[in-house]
Amino acid sequence: MRFQTKEDLAKFYENPSYKGVLKKHVMPYCHGFINFDYESEVEDDMLPIFRKEREFNYGVELMLLVAFIRSSLGRPAEDAMTSLANLTMEFPSLIVQATKGSSLNMSNMEYTHGVVMSIWSSTTFSICYLKIVKMQVWKCKFQPIIQKALSVYFSVDPIGTELM
Repeated sequence: MRFQTKEDLAKFYENPSYKGVLKKHVMPYCHGFINFDYESEVEDDMLPIFRKEREFNYGVELMLLVAFIRSSLGRPAEDAMTSLANLTMEFPSLIVQATKGSSLNMSNMEYTHGVVMSIWSSTTFSICYLKIVKMQVWKCKFQPIIQKALSVYFSVDPIGTELM
């Protein structure tokens, strides 16, 4: 989810409806729960985002959470995260958009940074993954300076024709 301000995010977490959905529909089926929030900038020009509207309706979303070694926080970590996000510009035919950032919740340091990528399709997801590996982005930039990583990816395929 995207929020305009940190205050809006805080209000969301305190919303009784959100808490009710978690309690009734999520937590009974979970063995654990990871909550990760980060601040990121999106394009200043909103027009390209609106032009991509249909492109966000289908494809694959990739979420990557990373715990960097404490000594690598700062320049090395940001360099690694930027190299991953820059794949959007290098491969616009594969990646619709990428956002990245460091954790807003420093009391929960399980993961220090996150990236979310919107990828055109499952086919381009496979190609994108190979590009990351073949270009040695992961091996050279991440592996030497991380403690652990968690990647989650899922298909985006809306049902029906109505917008909520």
